[in-house]
Amino acid sequence: MKMKPAGVIGYKVVARFLLLFIMVVNAATINAQDSHPHILVKSQDKQAILEKINKQVWAKKVFDRMKSSVDPYVERHKTDPEWILSRYLMNRVPGKRYTQFFSDEDGTALVRYAGDAPFPTIRVSPHKRPPITKDGYSYKAPSIEELTPYDTSKTMLLQSNAPGGKKEWANPQTFVENINGRINNLALDAAIIYWLTGKEEYAKFAADILTQWAHGASYQNPIEGPCRTGFLSIQTLGDGHYEPMPLIYDFLYDFIRAKKYETTWFEPVFEKIAATMTFRGYVNNNWFAAQAPAMVFAALSLENKQRRDYYLDFYLNKDTVNDQCGHLAMPSVVTKWLTPDGHWKEPGGYHNFPVSSLLISAVAMENNGYNVFGKHPALLQSSYVLLKYSFPNFSAPSIGDTGPVSQSPECLELGMLMAKKYSNPIAAQLTAAMAVMIQKKGYRRDASDYLGLLTYLAEVPTNSTTTYTWPRSGELDFAKCYLQRNGTDRETGLMYLVQGATYNHNHANGMSLELYGAGGVMGIDPGKGITYEAPMHVNYYAQWAAHNTVTAGGISSSVPFFKGGGGTKRMGEIKLAAMEPRAEKEAVSPYCSFTDTRYTDISTKTAQQRTLAIIRTSPTSGYYVDIYRSAHPKSNEYIYHNIGNSLHLLDENRKPIQLTPANFPISKEPLDPPGFRLIQDYKTTGKTPNGVTALFSLNERGDNKYMQVLFGGEHNREFFSGSAPQSGTADLPYRTMPTPTIIARQEGEAWKRPFIAVFEPFNGANNYTVEKIENLDLSPKGDFSAIKVYSKNGSQQIILQSLKADQLQVKDNWKFVGSFGVINTEKGDLKYLYLGEGKEISHGRYSVISNQPAGSANVTINGNKLTVTCNQPTTITVKASSAKTVTLTEKGRKKGLPVTSTKDGISFTLPAVANGVVTIL
Repeated sequence: MKMKPAGVIGYKVVARFLLLFIMVVNAATINAQDSHPHILVKSQDKQAILEKINKQVWAKKVFDRMKSSVDPYVERHKTDPEWILSRYLMNRVPGKRYTQFFSDEDGTALVRYAGDAPFPTIRVSPHKRPPITKDGYSYKAPSIEELTPYDTSKTMLLQSNAPGGKKEWANPQTFVENINGRINNLALDAAIIYWLTGKEEYAKFAADILTQWAHGASYQNPIEGPCRTGFLSIQTLGDGHYEPMPLIYDFLYDFIRAKKYETTWFEPVFEKIAATMTFRGYVNNNWFAAQAPAMVFAALSLENKQRRDYYLDFYLNKDTVNDQCGHLAMPSVVTKWLTPDGHWKEPGGYHNFPVSSLLISAVAMENNGYNVFGKHPALLQSSYVLLKYSFPNFSAPSIGDTGPVSQSPECLELGMLMAKKYSNPIAAQLTAAMAVMIQKKGYRRDASDYLGLLTYLAEVPTNSTTTYTWPRSGELDFAKCYLQRNGTDRETGLMYLVQGATYNHNHANGMSLELYGAGGVMGIDPGKGITYEAPMHVNYYAQWAAHNTVTAGGISSSVPFFKGGGGTKRMGEIKLAAMEPRAEKEAVSPYCSFTDTRYTDISTKTAQQRTLAIIRTSPTSGYYVDIYRSAHPKSNEYIYHNIGNSLHLLDENRKPIQLTPANFPISKEPLDPPGFRLIQDYKTTGKTPNGVTALFSLNERGDNKYMQVLFGGEHNREFFSGSAPQSGTADLPYRTMPTPTIIARQEGEAWKRPFIAVFEPFNGANNYTVEKIENLDLSPKGDFSAIKVYSKNGSQQIILQSLKADQLQVKDNWKFVGSFGVINTEKGDLKYLYLGEGKEISHGRYSVISNQPAGSANVTINGNKLTVTCNQPTTITVKASSAKTVTLTEKGRKKGLPVTSTKDGISFTLPAVANGVVTIL
């Protein structure tokens, strides 16, 4: 995306306001802040914080860790103050103490420097990405101790993270601001310790770093380039490394004046930061929100109240949008970027970043008398919403450009703080969520940093009346992401999600699947590459072959083809056709749930359909059903990745299949858009009409875990095993290992011959419960499927799935009209009937008929008692019954139901009911 250069808009806007500032700055002292600190805490808060440290073990550990990390540097500073100052990366060579920096037209890299200050200026990262080796590996960032003092080189000797990697000279790129940021954080910890203890050696350490920085930065201007460019970083996001500086100034305000430090630099530097954060960055992604703390901290540091209020008004009320650049104020943030339940409208990995920034900046505003959370309670929702979408091990979905992600404790802590301040009823839910985080996820409050020490509640409020519960289903509409879960136990819980849409930081992945089992996410979405421009990211991680999906003709891609960057990959979006339970609604069945989604691959115009379901067979066992249709006439490729050590293919008798090395058929023109060429070590079964079981094994850390995938057989189908690149979203150690992968390739269309797979996760080598699957009925038009799943314990489930929910399907002793249904028998006896968005399901003596065309119901049979849940009035017929009375018991209340005699039994109609017990006598 080409944006107007900051030299045309952002730079001139910033310069104009800075000129106005210079005209009034000398008259500003009458409007100065009354006391310091004031941004995150006030002087009167000190005693409460000291008491927190004295009485709360977690706070004492945070304080001690801050002190132990900075103490060696403070101690050295007493006798060698130049040591830390010389490690700060600055432009030190006379004649090259640059004041002006110029980027390329994309804002990717610096291309020119100008100006010469009388004092060293702050080095700006020369590139927007961290450095990577020629073979695609990252580098290890050097420690502060490894830095060259007074370094004037444009390169650094960096250690490659490649296996056996060596040190080599490289452009440090974003390591520049990262290194300065680490020193800034040390200075902030020292400033806070000084404020709490009064020990001036900490203040001097922090003040010397602060004033060197402010002196150099005072000569610098924001970078000239597109509006993504920042003040002291090639992009505005990187200026976040200098967020600590206004806070350090706040804690040292009185000290630096008492010790006669020069203070004239601070006001213009903070104004430059506030102006840059206000008028630069993007509003069509998370940037503006991530910049909020730097903007707010800098603005709150201004002595001139008129200028301070000017910038803060852009946070509170006014948008500053020019083309797609600038900043959105809080009202626009809530309406444009938060879902109704508070999820940021980007992948989960991008939720915590902007939301935590918004929360931190809002806490600072609240501390200075501005009502933010009271006016925008949606921020409280956003503080804990990620927990709602989490798998049973608390990891959040890995859709799009993301890494390992989970609910942020920091966000939840700040939400609790502000909910208590405003006595918001959501406080009980936040407290219950925190109890889950502590008791089940293992969150430790002592893992926080200065923010926790200064702002978190001393104790988590007790809550004996509210328990956090996960809904059975969910939906993220912007991502067209639909999830179903059954059970929340870490080891035995089941959960899947299917997703695919066009939005910022999405991936081109069609209808992509993630599966949970045996304590972790096994059917993995691998997340992003090392950078958004790295070849592995562009050619694999952002493409179809990296995901659990189906490609059409081996050439599925975004339109236009993705060539790098962190933005949008245009793939269209999937459509929800049917789902039970619908998002956050009560489920009718304790055993079954499903989704039916549709998609048109816009690169090939191929129609696709995917039905996914959970079938719970006991409190500790269950499986997933996947029926995927794809209509490309040439070929269709079903791809599934599962973390683990190995993959073995078994025949229908569970005997190993002899595989042969093979070359996977890769498109030459266009050249492999999905990225199949990045999967290695292909082996094949050859074409086979028989079913295949793929057995994935996880054996690290003493694991004895498995995922078996039972595929139905089909003519002209070929199965390939392969070794895919690492999945960066997996738990360790699987995150650093190749990802075992199976591809089922169908020659010709796969609409009338859909891919049918049953997934079962289990612990222990022989503890699987599903023995085999059988295709019972495939409609010649490709709009209906019926399979039977056989379990070791003698139970059998007939799975019924139809694309035409109003069409009657009849076979043997069952009938079905609907989208999805399950008939469960045990040793030949009917145990339950599940109707998912349909009209009728029947087996043997029993029929369940909804009075609505898309009704849902579950009937469990136990002798003459039926347990029924239905969303609408539902008629049940029982053949070979002459019963005279039918009684419904619900919530302890009994009532008789009218009974109608039929030619071969009885029928009766129930109202919508939840777990009603029907007694037939």
